[in-house]
Amino acid sequence: MQNTQDKRNAKNNRRGQAALEFMVTYGWAIMAATIVIGALSYYGVFNTQRYTRDVCFFGDQLPCEDNIAYSNNGSVKFMLRNNLGADINVSRVLIKSDYGVAACNSPSLFVSSGSIFEISCTPNARLPPNNKFKYSAVVTFARNGSINYHNQTGDVTTTVR
Repeated sequence: MQNTQDKRNAKNNRRGQAALEFMVTYGWAIMAATIVIGALSYYGVFNTQRYTRDVCFFGDQLPCEDNIAYSNNGSVKFMLRNNLGADINVSRVLIKSDYGVAACNSPSLFVSSGSIFEISCTPNARLPPNNKFKYSAVVTFARNGSINYHNQTGDVTTTVR
């Protein structure tokens, strides 16, 4: 009887040792994979913002020529072209983003037909460098000599420098 009991214990010990070796081997593999994934994530490999294009779209009447955002002074600039076929007076420009609404520096700006004009804004927060900054802008303007104001909305996604 004692001999049978010893055989059972030896068999159970071998099974336990095999299970423990299995767990330890796969534990090391899982830990190594976790460290590799953590390192890749730390260095920004999984950052999807790197693959998003910079976009500036205001439509055909006021097409966007260029845009830029700075982190050091938190300013946002974009240039638009007047393709309306008439001179315009820009009375107000607002930008809306995750940081809130900010007014821009365009108190009654006269823009002749076909010319390019620059708008500069300062959002309410410091922009993080090397990240994408997405905002929508509303340009309020009237044709020269008219009192009817129009709004042109545009969407901008730019990399903060």
